Amino acid sequence: MSARPNTIELAYGAERLTLLLPAGLTVQQPVGPPALPEVDPLALVAHALDQPLDALPLGEAARGKERVTIVVPDPTRPSAARVYLLPLIARLARAGYVPQRIRVVIARGIHPAASRAEVEQLVGSEVMDGLGPVQSSPDLPEWNATIATDEELGEVRVHRLVADAGLVILTGAITPHHLAGFDGGPKALVPGTAERDTVLAAQRLTLRTLVAPDGSIVPIAGRLERNPFREALLRVARAFGRCWLLNVVLDAHGKIVGAEGGEVGAPHAAAARLWQRLRAPQAPIPCDLVLAGASSPRADDLVQAHKALRAALAWAKPGAPILWLARAGKGPGHPELLPWFESGRLERHLAALRRAFHPDGLTAYALRRATAEHRVYVVSEVSPDITRGMGLWPCADAQAALDHALAHHEVRSVALLPDAGA
Repeated sequence: MSARPNTIELAYGAERLTLLLPAGLTVQQPVGPPALPEVDPLALVAHALDQPLDALPLGEAARGKERVTIVVPDPTRPSAARVYLLPLIARLARAGYVPQRIRVVIARGIHPAASRAEVEQLVGSEVMDGLGPVQSSPDLPEWNATIATDEELGEVRVHRLVADAGLVILTGAITPHHLAGFDGGPKALVPGTAERDTVLAAQRLTLRTLVAPDGSIVPIAGRLERNPFREALLRVARAFGRCWLLNVVLDAHGKIVGAEGGEVGAPHAAAARLWQRLRAPQAPIPCDLVLAGASSPRADDLVQAHKALRAALAWAKPGAPILWLARAGKGPGHPELLPWFESGRLERHLAALRRAFHPDGLTAYALRRATAEHRVYVVSEVSPDITRGMGLWPCADAQAALDHALAHHEVRSVALLPDAGA
């Protein structure tokens, strides 16, 4: 009698797909740190607001300012904003602020604008109705203003509600980021609230650390040091001089398990160290096949879902196939992405990227490098004609893709990443 297959689950957008994996294979899976003790999220946030690093407590820092602007990451970044915003606003109220003197800006960078329902889900109905959050406007110069001139970024322009505020409270959650090392920190200001040209000038700096001289991609997620991109963002935030930071650490279920506040640099680094202590998984174990799921909102388009593929690559032996579940119900992502797949061989692509940088060109280059080195099976709502043009192997059914990979590759070990984007 043959052994019974193993039932596994992988995230696919807002759903989970169940697959059957043959018995007898060695299955490796990221093992996180031990279960965290129960903590009071509001108490953690309160401590960060009242006992910050290298700054006055928030209530004191806000006194005497005409207006305060709170910056919140957009829905592509899980942040628990609806939890931490209420104690933050309560401290502003105790400092004498009425709602008319408080603004909330959703930092979308150059991501597509979120729907009203998505914004309300992000900030909560009380903040939505009471403060009327607005989204940053990367492509409307009249809604932006200059806050600094930087040696590398040039003229730095951000949303007017940020530029004109007496105090700007940058907020967000700490998660590894493929360009900045970690989300959070000064990234909420630029590129978060910036005009498109400022965003592109900042992201151009990522070429120095992300692409090695031989053209290979260097993983920098989870690393803060030796990153010109983060260094420039921190330099701009400090030159602006009006920023106060609140960063939180979330557990696997999105609950706040840590928080740091204060001057932009110190609490961001402290929160990143806390994430590494509380959340960092084991080092990857390269396998013959990688199965990578990706959940919403990290899988809502291919640009976002690509981060799950980057995580999967660390678990793949040289040339090993990857099954990537990238639902991408909103499509490929930015309209600038697809033309980069027509830029000729990888060497020409990289040369074009260095001449005229665009972040979508970098995403396309990283994806093309992955498909040149691995067969990447993709299950997605994006048209197979599009994904095939990206060098991917489109599959309508995840189980069929898995069966094909097992039948056409020598597989003894499998890396199972149920939600690789997380």
